[in-house]
Amino acid sequence: MAKRRDVFIYVSEPGKVDEAKDCLREFLRSLDGHPGYLGGSVLEEVANELLPGTLVLIIEFESTEAARALWPKIENTSNPLYPDDKSDKSPDQGAAFFNRAEPRLKFSRGNGSLARMLHVHASEVDEFVAA
Repeated sequence: MAKRRDVFIYVSEPGKVDEAKDCLREFLRSLDGHPGYLGGSVLEEVANELLPGTLVLIIEFESTEAARALWPKIENTSNPLYPDDKSDKSPDQGAAFFNRAEPRLKFSRGNGSLARMLHVHASEVDEFVAA
């Protein structure tokens, strides 16, 4: 059984970076106790190669089955994976990373503090741990 990592890339609304980080931190901790949840990380982009306020949420599960069992439990709750307004079906906004014009992002997650840019649900193919 392969581990699964889900990666979500966000941009925080200007002036709400700390609020956005707290939202992601609290979300990771709220998953504690879910069967198969192994933990996660909140990362901040620091090379200034992406939009200001870019944050990454990584969630790790023991398997794809464990991850899939979580989604129905949280899809109608307030969390950064789903829009604050559950009727909002807008797509991820990752194209803004490649648009040279000033992006007009929709901060629709994390109580309006986050714009979801991209997400990936990935099964581990290989892992190397340095000695």
